[in-house]
Amino acid sequence: MGRLTEITHNDISDSYFSIRTLIELTVFQDNLDDVLEMHFSRYGLSRAKFSALIQLYMTGGGGLTQSELGKKLLVSRANITRLIDRLEKEDLVVRKTDPVDKRAFQLYLTDRANILMHAFVPVHNQYVHKLMSTLDTDEKKLLISLLDKLKKGLEEV
Repeated sequence: MGRLTEITHNDISDSYFSIRTLIELTVFQDNLDDVLEMHFSRYGLSRAKFSALIQLYMTGGGGLTQSELGKKLLVSRANITRLIDRLEKEDLVVRKTDPVDKRAFQLYLTDRANILMHAFVPVHNQYVHKLMSTLDTDEKKLLISLLDKLKKGLEEV
């Protein structure tokens, strides 16, 4: 009987910490979203805009098709089209007919976007480093490892 009580107590404790961990992760994600939203807004950006612009910026001027960008951002065709429409209106992205596939568009950063990204990327990198500065390098490695383990666990659910 004592063994059964111990298992039940351990199960309750593990269940409590499972729930608590999820709550803490959710609260952290909400707080991080708020902090990053303010950070991006100082440059007239949102997380979605920045994600698209950084992908295009990393091509070094090579551009991407809309479908390639959508796959990199893990968004639907409709969502990537709306995002590109907004970026185009803000003179950050230009669509050009793909020379290989005339039915597709190749996306490129405008000069305005290149200037913005050239100024913003170093500021952003410093900001991210500051956000993560409460953890030392070993703690960051551990957190990355634990988050990877959680992601793998999600795939098995």
